[in-house]
Amino acid sequence: MANDSTEESFGCQHYKRNCKLLAPCCNKVYSCRVCHDDDELHVLDRKSVEKVVCRKCKHTNDISATCAKCETVFGTFYFCPICRLYDNIDKKQFHCDGCGICRAGGSENYEHCTTCVMCMPKGVPHKCIEKSSQGNCPVCFESIHSARVQTHIPQCGHLIHSPCYKEMMKKGLYSCPTCGRAMGDMSSLWGFLDSEILMTPMPQEYQELFREILCKDCSKTSKTKFHVVGMKCGECGSYNTSIEGPFVRKDDSGNFVLLTEAELEKLFHVPLPDLEPREVDEDNDNQSASGGDENDSDWQTEDEEEIDSDSSQHERDADHMEDITDNNQ
Repeated sequence: MANDSTEESFGCQHYKRNCKLLAPCCNKVYSCRVCHDDDELHVLDRKSVEKVVCRKCKHTNDISATCAKCETVFGTFYFCPICRLYDNIDKKQFHCDGCGICRAGGSENYEHCTTCVMCMPKGVPHKCIEKSSQGNCPVCFESIHSARVQTHIPQCGHLIHSPCYKEMMKKGLYSCPTCGRAMGDMSSLWGFLDSEILMTPMPQEYQELFREILCKDCSKTSKTKFHVVGMKCGECGSYNTSIEGPFVRKDDSGNFVLLTEAELEKLFHVPLPDLEPREVDEDNDNQSASGGDENDSDWQTEDEEEIDSDSSQHERDADHMEDITDNNQ
């Protein structure tokens, strides 16, 4: 058998290996399935591949760990005959029968959730949602299960690609695109909005007016004082709310009554305060943007591609889950 110190330069931008795949769909040779899909107008089913070409001697082989002619080891660190996955880099790859693909990060660190139909990090609680990994990211509409990027798991349990999640946070969009709930611990942001309301007094005509709101976090309705900065839930204190009713005020008996047409007409001519952007404490801002909850996780999978969740971008070759939590880099 050939020396296992195969040249690491063999491979493509997605991963290192010592063989190429012969795609049965177009009878072309590609370094990997990703290279094929990037170049062709159709998708290669990796499990349909029956032949690989040795990079050293160019011999065409059946699916195997080594070349039948020169004995070159095709994947010096990992080989999965099911996924036709070869890798010269150790990423702690493992095949998950439940997922039906290979993942990375060490099988001892993950357990398959039969409800979500995906591997989850051991010791990290998550909200189970039936076949949650089988859908698409609600932002970019690309696959979650076979994504080549990390997937973020917010506390509501609806999966979203990490790059999409981070871009939403940068734009101040903290609500889950699927259910509308806040995607992390927003207590620091809610506290900031409390202070903003105190620093932004409403005109006298608005100070005793209320609106009915629906909280997207606790799903309860309440009547709260109207303010242009935000409408705070009277049940849980969240500002992740939507207005559900017209302006009302309290009468002498403390009951809520609708404004008259004359009162509304007068109200609409009263200018509202301009909202001046204020500086947010950077640590609190970052905590809100990242979710700030130890139950929030980043879950990365690869459909026979890049594995590293780091921005340095190693080659991806296992349907992987390397960095499932923010701190597990």
